[in-house]
Amino acid sequence: MILDELMSLKDKLDIVLITYNRKELLEKTLVQVFAPNSPIKDFDITILNNASTDGTTELINEYCYKYQNIKHIINRKNIGGCANIAKALVEVPLKQYVWVLCDNDSYDWSVWNEIKKAADENYDLIYTRTCNNSVSDIFYTATLVSGCIYKTDLITDTVAENIYDYIKFLFPHLAITAQVINHNKSIYIPSKDIVYSGINPEHDTSFVRGNDINDLSEARRNIFWSVGYFSTVELVKDRTKRREIIDGARHYHKSLSDLFKTVMVKNKINYNNYRYNFSQIFRVLNLSQKLKFIFAFLSVNLSLKNYKFYEIRSKKQWLDYFDCISEQKYLDKLSKKLKGKKVLLYGAGIISETILENYDLSKFNIAGIADKRFERTDEKEFCGLKTFKPDELKSLEYDNIIITLKLYDRIKKILKESGINKKTYSVIRKTNRYVIRT
Repeated sequence: MILDELMSLKDKLDIVLITYNRKELLEKTLVQVFAPNSPIKDFDITILNNASTDGTTELINEYCYKYQNIKHIINRKNIGGCANIAKALVEVPLKQYVWVLCDNDSYDWSVWNEIKKAADENYDLIYTRTCNNSVSDIFYTATLVSGCIYKTDLITDTVAENIYDYIKFLFPHLAITAQVINHNKSIYIPSKDIVYSGINPEHDTSFVRGNDINDLSEARRNIFWSVGYFSTVELVKDRTKRREIIDGARHYHKSLSDLFKTVMVKNKINYNNYRYNFSQIFRVLNLSQKLKFIFAFLSVNLSLKNYKFYEIRSKKQWLDYFDCISEQKYLDKLSKKLKGKKVLLYGAGIISETILENYDLSKFNIAGIADKRFERTDEKEFCGLKTFKPDELKSLEYDNIIITLKLYDRIKKILKESGINKKTYSVIRKTNRYVIRT
């Protein structure tokens, strides 16, 4: 114990960065990891390269030449993102703790001392993101690969087998979180997020990148986030805790019923009501949850509503949607309503990119665009507009905010935290075009 206290976190922590064919995103991550203010720039870092072919290998070799603390392992084959996670957790680490980083995340090191303190105090599971100290939030927050630092002795032979077994369900790392929950291990939650989930250009197909999808099993190519998440909940043995995790599985939804509705729509539109997806979720539910699940299925599949644009994932799909609803006519009408007003856009994502790149907004007096992403990036412009952080909104001069995001309730909370009053909320509500989920 005395020897352990004398060891630095550098001696205790193995860092494994997983990557595959994301050279540009990886470079941004490496710049942060090896920045002068990075507390981990001198740590032992293993980069697990999943047989990249886009110049990623050459980029890593350049960094290996500059930094002697990097070990570069190139998989002989692309084993898939989830299998690479499993390998990073089971086969690479030799020290007391392991932290798996992704090639598209960003970091805020301001509370890193809390992580050092937690390791000194021998916590079993150390979160790098904030969450409520409830079993549902603890399990959900751990879905982000880089969201937890694990004590390696948690990864027993059985847990290792579970990790590999649950590769097919997208979240092999949750096998460790389930072990922590099952055995009441100690958990540390920081006061502030250290790691932020990055942009995932491939969305639901990221776990099969580089594969010939037609040669994959139907279950493998048709799986999506909710199916994998609910399937993995099975690893939690206590039925009460399992119920709490499922009841709390909002994933930006108002209720479990609303989430189930989204699951039904997604499975209907993208996977032709693939039965296996339903069965994988249904089997882990209790009676009341099963009734909500059945009701959601009936409400979607008996509805006359056209769900064609319910699950939009690409610019092409958004452009099709905007053309369908005559977006330019709407924007022209809105510009007349807001004539002489200074407008601020909120939401720097695929919706705003599609609008700014394809439609005429010259009649608007746009002051700029705000988004939480600008809290952790050095972007000064977005599609030619000046960028702002949410905490800057209260000090800016503008008359109206137009949300260019899909989920209104989430943004409402952010704006409230940023000091924007309810009167502005009502204005946002009236001019918000893109809350298409009901």
